[in-house]
Amino acid sequence: MQSLDEHFLRQAIALARHAGKLGADPFGALLVFKDQPVYQTEDHSVDYSDPTAHAELCAISEYCRSAKRLHLTGYTLYTSTEPCVMCAGAMHWARLSRVVFSVSLPTLHRLSGGQVKAESQALLRSGSHPVEVVGPLLEEEGRAVFEGHTFNTKAARHQALFPSDTPDVQ
Repeated sequence: MQSLDEHFLRQAIALARHAGKLGADPFGALLVFKDQPVYQTEDHSVDYSDPTAHAELCAISEYCRSAKRLHLTGYTLYTSTEPCVMCAGAMHWARLSRVVFSVSLPTLHRLSGGQVKAESQALLRSGSHPVEVVGPLLEEEGRAVFEGHTFNTKAARHQALFPSDTPDVQ
């Protein structure tokens, strides 16, 4: 029998796959409390016109607002990709207990051709409420989501979705 971590991580990967099919960046996140999913979302950077609307950040901020919570002690966030530093900061300040991810940042950088970003695990494991970090798990399944995905800039995709007289700065 598969572990609960694998079960919920596959759901986050499925969310990422769905986002990619809709033309968004293929990232997904699932928030779980006491072995029950409480919130799920995908990357919304382009459609929200918000460069901070990564799946992980949306899961935390949208759930906390709707549930009227400031802290997520006892919660686990399952995410299709290792969190960036911005999302790790949100996890730290929300006092999330655990994060479980599939694709590591170095693997994502190889797949996307993007520049290497700062590692977030030191931030997640710091302070008086360290976040337990589990991953990469099911990395082959997570990598498959990126097959055939073209990484265009968010600015280019935003301009295509919301054409205006003033283009975004690349």
